Amino acid sequence: MKRIKPEEITENLSEEQLEVLAEMLDEEPVSKDWIECYKKLTDSQLFQVHNKRGELIDRKEKERLNAMTKEERKKENEKWRIWYENLSPNDFHGNMGEPVTLDEYKSKYGVYPYGYDENGNKL
Repeated sequence: MKRIKPEEITENLSEEQLEVLAEMLDEEPVSKDWIECYKKLTDSQLFQVHNKRGELIDRKEKERLNAMTKEERKKENEKWRIWYENLSPNDFHGNMGEPVTLDEYKSKYGVYPYGYDENGNKL
């Protein structure tokens, strides 16, 4: 993947710069390169990068849907239909993006949560 250094950021971002910055923004975990570029971006430029990120996400989703067979599409539609039918405004869907298991926590934050030793054993 291409990268941009903070000193390469121009006042008027080109389409290529926007795409590279949007891809950098989409990385998990966020890279140090993105943080340095973020510091240099103006509010207007940051808005452009986030818009470009949305376009890239939409493009990837369209490509995924176009690559599906009719059977896969039928299964996908049925899955969503069932989900919408069973949707309730009072349901709790969890803390999205937060780790559920000890291993996920360790992977995300690099340490075990409070109350566990460095090997993951409960204190």
